[in-house]
Amino acid sequence: MNLMRSRKNIMLNSIYQKNPEEVTAGGRDGSAYVLRCLKMWYELPSDVLFAAINLVDRFLGKMSVKPKHMACMSVASFHLAIKQLDYKPIPSEDLVTISQCGCTSGDLERMAGVIANKLGVQMGHAPITSLSFLRIYYGLFRNMTKELGGNLLDFYEKFIKLEELEVRLEVLLCDVQTTAVTSSTLALVLICLHLDFHIKESYPFKEAEGVELKHLFEYILYLQQLSRIHKRIQHCIRPLSHYNGQNKQPYKQRLVWKLSSRTLRILRPTNRFSTDLTTIEEGYPKKEDALRSRSESVSSEEEEDWPTSPIIPIFEQC
Repeated sequence: MNLMRSRKNIMLNSIYQKNPEEVTAGGRDGSAYVLRCLKMWYELPSDVLFAAINLVDRFLGKMSVKPKHMACMSVASFHLAIKQLDYKPIPSEDLVTISQCGCTSGDLERMAGVIANKLGVQMGHAPITSLSFLRIYYGLFRNMTKELGGNLLDFYEKFIKLEELEVRLEVLLCDVQTTAVTSSTLALVLICLHLDFHIKESYPFKEAEGVELKHLFEYILYLQQLSRIHKRIQHCIRPLSHYNGQNKQPYKQRLVWKLSSRTLRILRPTNRFSTDLTTIEEGYPKKEDALRSRSESVSSEEEEDWPTSPIIPIFEQC
């Protein structure tokens, strides 16, 4: 109940701006997108992202967090989720550098400890999230199509991919409006919308298979009525429509690094490339110019103006 109340307060604060010292929906969603980028950057499974955002939402429901602390808190939740699921730990220094959350590695470790103590996080025990229910529903519908027979199982395995569903569920997770529904309902809404779309677009309808489809639709309708998802389906349609309008690019969000001028000079030494050599003109030189150039070539090397290597001054100034 505290989690649902927190999500409602976040959305109301975003609409009416009741308290500028409280986290808004935009702040929460922005942090969720950053965590999704970190998940892709470190090539971690979706379980880490869902566990991290689960910690973020639960902590927001229990504690009062200021917007300036949101970045540190969300990245600390990501750091804690990796430990909770027993994945290879990522150094906190790397997380601070990549995410640019504006805190130190010590701050990140302390914040992760606070989150673990306040929420009673049990290491080695994965939380129950909408991803857990999605995998259950995916296996449930697969067994259903297998029992019904016909071409349903082949169609299901060809068009209903668990990887695609997980990507879409990540998109929904980054929208605070979808948190107004329970995790099980969110997963069911997503897979029902996915099934409905592909059955209308790609299923080869035959009269002999009408009975199998009828049984499948009746089963889906029964689950929808049991979960009362007809009232909450709009929470999923808008984010998914926006996602599909981007040509279904799964990872459009990019991390943006803020670099100092000194770092830019090191990363882009070509900006300082210059030469003191004169331009070589095409064509044959005049006789007087040729004689003069030969006479000047006997001067000592100490009198010549050699161009300085462009690499040396860059690193000397660092």
